[in-house]
Amino acid sequence: MVDINKLVENYFAPKKTLKKDALWRLFDEVLAETAKSEKTIKEATEKRFSVSIPFPRLVPTEAWGDPDSMDRSQINRIFSVVRGFSIESRISDINKFLDPAAAKRKRSPNVILNMMMIVEALQATLNDYNESSAGFVFEAFMAALTGGKQIAGRVKGTLPIEDFEAFSEYTSSDPSKKGAPVSLKLLGPETAIKGSFTNLVDYLFVRGQEKIAYLIAYKLTVGQRVEKLLIFDFEISRDNLVDVMLGSQAGGKKLFGSVSANTVRKAIANWSGQAVDLGELARLFVRMPGYTEKGFLYKFAREGMLDLDTDEQEDLSGLSRSERLKITKQRELDAQQALDKERSEKEASGYGKLRKQAQALKESFHQREKRFMLEENILAEAKDGDKKSQWSISRTQMSAMKSVINLKSYGELDLSQKNIDELTKIYSDILGESLQALLDRTKELTENIGRYYSESKRNRAMSANGRGQENSKEIVKILVEDPKYTKDSEDNQ
Repeated sequence: MVDINKLVENYFAPKKTLKKDALWRLFDEVLAETAKSEKTIKEATEKRFSVSIPFPRLVPTEAWGDPDSMDRSQINRIFSVVRGFSIESRISDINKFLDPAAAKRKRSPNVILNMMMIVEALQATLNDYNESSAGFVFEAFMAALTGGKQIAGRVKGTLPIEDFEAFSEYTSSDPSKKGAPVSLKLLGPETAIKGSFTNLVDYLFVRGQEKIAYLIAYKLTVGQRVEKLLIFDFEISRDNLVDVMLGSQAGGKKLFGSVSANTVRKAIANWSGQAVDLGELARLFVRMPGYTEKGFLYKFAREGMLDLDTDEQEDLSGLSRSERLKITKQRELDAQQALDKERSEKEASGYGKLRKQAQALKESFHQREKRFMLEENILAEAKDGDKKSQWSISRTQMSAMKSVINLKSYGELDLSQKNIDELTKIYSDILGESLQALLDRTKELTENIGRYYSESKRNRAMSANGRGQENSKEIVKILVEDPKYTKDSEDNQ
């Protein structure tokens, strides 16, 4: 019969001669091999540039959208290699980096490494977050890419429809290089583009903005990974508002109700652009099923700033100040009572429950905006036929209205594994063995310094210390033998 205990003792007997230093080195090797195996398994599904070229990885967050945050200040230098003063030119610059034919002409190690970090940050944005978080982080990424800022609060009291303002941090006398508001949509290829009609009207008329740009990024996925991004841009303005809404899935009847499209066109054309002259437009919009009480035109009516009753256009000029004030107050009271009645009816249909739940949440503007749209969907399905304030445009409708909305295609960003593998080989050849060796040793030095200060065991800490010293010697040697600037090498992109 086999004696298991003896077999185990005999197997481990030679190991008893090992000293502590040797044992710690053995443990380090085993841990390193284990980490390497885990990394290999993970990277079998997706290999990014940093797998072959060890540069620092960026972790995109919503803080990137805040120009005053520490995260943003640290990555501004990285994004500075992307050129152009338009969203189109900046996306085009990334597209050129992802094109193997153009990649072969690149020469600057600085540009190549920084662009690799940007592309990896984009991949992380699209693939390392859940669907709702990815949308918010993508807004912050685009704000950083365009030297702008993410919009996360009310503007002039209204809920903003823009997600970020491009080039807001640039100072220039050229109007084309100043801040441009953008509504960003990260969607699946068959998903419709949606927005709040109420907020859009307030943006164009209460805030007095002439137009809003919609940047649409369609995700093409393979499995769970985004392989390509198709990017488009279009505009909704005061001039095309009526035509766009008529061509949307909601259509004119659902949004405008009995209000004539031609009447709205004429009112828009006649508007002076000043808030004091909003009376005619306000009377039209508040009659529309698509414009809800969340709109500021209702607020103006409650405060007596606008007279929305088309049947009682009284001339108050001959009355005393106290008499005019009394009439205005009565109108406010009547308007408030009408709204209170409407609210009580909505309470019965489930609106009140939604509102109380929302108040209990600490939520960002973007979450509030999406909740409002959800509320409007639910209310539209209620028995009392409440208003619905959502416009929706399919990809087909977007293409059909190309000339109306000034539709532009920004091309396709190819993030497929096949393309990344090809680019890795091209850029590795350009960077050369010495630079890659420098990056390898620098990465190892950083890891060993971290181990030296974090290890609780002296022997293991000293082992990391020794390896770090060897790394530093190799780094010095590479820098001496292969400096970045020489007579025969120029820093050309």
